[in-house]
Amino acid sequence: MEEEDSKAHWDENVRYCCTNATGEINHDWDFTIICNSKHFVVTITPGLPEDPTTPLLVQFSKAFDEDDDEKIEEAQDEILDLVISAGWQKFKAMAPLIPGGDSYPSMSTKNLYSDLNPEIFYFRLVVTEGHAEMVQKPPPPPQLDSLHLNLKDNALYLPRYSSRDITVTSRLMGSGYIAKVSICGVDMCCKMNTVYSFRAVQREFDCLRQITMSKNAASIPTPKLRGLVVDDNGLVLGILEDFVANRGRLSDVVKNEVGVCKERRAKWAKQIQKAVALLHDIGVVWGYGKAENILVESGSDGCFLVDFGGSYTDGWVDRTLMETRAGDDQTVEKIAKWLDNGIWP
Repeated sequence: MEEEDSKAHWDENVRYCCTNATGEINHDWDFTIICNSKHFVVTITPGLPEDPTTPLLVQFSKAFDEDDDEKIEEAQDEILDLVISAGWQKFKAMAPLIPGGDSYPSMSTKNLYSDLNPEIFYFRLVVTEGHAEMVQKPPPPPQLDSLHLNLKDNALYLPRYSSRDITVTSRLMGSGYIAKVSICGVDMCCKMNTVYSFRAVQREFDCLRQITMSKNAASIPTPKLRGLVVDDNGLVLGILEDFVANRGRLSDVVKNEVGVCKERRAKWAKQIQKAVALLHDIGVVWGYGKAENILVESGSDGCFLVDFGGSYTDGWVDRTLMETRAGDDQTVEKIAKWLDNGIWP
């Protein structure tokens, strides 16, 4: 009875969320969970068909492959519930409830260094005869080689900021580490190198560098590079770019706002077409075009192209055309068609 009361109290007061998920379909998935301000990485492996984890991982992997944020969140929430239920006693011991119920420290008091280097506990979710339990495992070996950016040359001077001097305001949706940060009162978007996002951050740097250096930079509706993030040894580990104050992604604005008129849709289609043409004129390929990677700016109601990390999403571009000018052109055509007829590709 005492344990039941203890669990009931825990269930009522625990606060947790998933901040990242990395893995491959039909292979291990690592879920980074913040529970009562403590960080955990829980590995889940596809098991037998009757295991409770199997249908959840199938659901999550399918949603991830389809890039469906709503379904990803639904599947992720179910996985989190299973993890917390299976490991509540271990979580309780390592991440006790915080008095006052405030389980999330104010992000405004956290600098980038501390956000990137929290103490992390590693577990694996093990299922035996249908029963799930959490088994602690040793941490992975330290990363010996820093994942630093290749800056190409010094043609574009960018100020460098220590991760200790950057204030994290909020985490942003996307693969890898993406956050809204503040530097001397100025909002920026920060993208950091990780094992899983290194290629994407390097490509984003290369593309935005070329855009920022262009004589037509002011006419191209994309973020511009504003600085570099360095570690204590001066190695460049991330980039800082414009934070675009926005009403949401184009896909969400069209979906959620009632009665988006044809004139507004046509305006957006022309803006996107012109933006991609300007990119191609300076030798830049967007490389990950889709409605979810377009922000509607708050002030101008104009479209900003974001995410130059490279990839593709079925429906928006053929895999064989990924990260090519032809792929961009195909995406522009499909976005224009969707804006015109409202039919999702």
